Amino acid sequence: MVGLRLNWYQFKNKWMDFLKVLLGLILFQVLILYIQQKGFLKEFEPTRMTLFLLLFSSSLLILVQNSIYISSERAILERDFFSVLNRRSYALSTLIFHAFLAIIEALVFTISYHVLVPLFDVDLASKGIVFSWFDAEVFLSVTLVFLCSHFLALVISTLTGSNDISSVILAVVVGIAQFSLSGTILQLPKAIDPLQHFIFLSDGHKLFGMTNHLRDLPSALAKFHIPIATKELNQFKASQLAMEKGWLALFGHALCYAASFVLLLNMKRRK
Repeated sequence: MVGLRLNWYQFKNKWMDFLKVLLGLILFQVLILYIQQKGFLKEFEPTRMTLFLLLFSSSLLILVQNSIYISSERAILERDFFSVLNRRSYALSTLIFHAFLAIIEALVFTISYHVLVPLFDVDLASKGIVFSWFDAEVFLSVTLVFLCSHFLALVISTLTGSNDISSVILAVVVGIAQFSLSGTILQLPKAIDPLQHFIFLSDGHKLFGMTNHLRDLPSALAKFHIPIATKELNQFKASQLAMEKGWLALFGHALCYAASFVLLLNMKRRK
């Protein structure tokens, strides 16, 4: 309970930052959908890029914003009178609190996606792959992606100590690595292709694409009789089993980041 109260105290002092993140999620969607409206949900290539940008921009915003969460409170954590707080309990309560924030952010993302897309004269799918409600699949996938972003941000914040600038820089570098190594936009050489299994954004993009029936869309180059590479199509081959594996993979990423955060916070204490 002490850990949760401390997290709530931190949130009360920085609630405007959280509102800015929510506003940023909506603004990014408006901007990306406006730019990409010509081929979105009509052709494979622009739709694939749009769905990726929607997830990437949102997850990067969350990653950067929360990368200073621990470092900004380092002074409090190191005070003598605060030593009675169990670090593991604080870490677990922090994870719970950030999971709650991720759910709110995913809810805002899903609602804005549902509202904004039809404004650009595009119809969303009426049903999902697993659930009969399309928005439920989007919400679950996005929640898991945002959960990974939050937990990874906590790991970064713990690693960099009290240096906020280092936290932000490392968060941006990690975000760019997510973009480069996802394997769903840039085709990776065979030597490093397995790395995409360690990139949560890769699994998130595949799930988002499956739910939006990306594989069924024609190629923008079809008029030139240039087919889409089979490997690119198969990444978004939708089935209940593929969706469930994708959700499980994202949950696994989140668990790894959560465990790393707990361990690192305890190690910092010993030092």
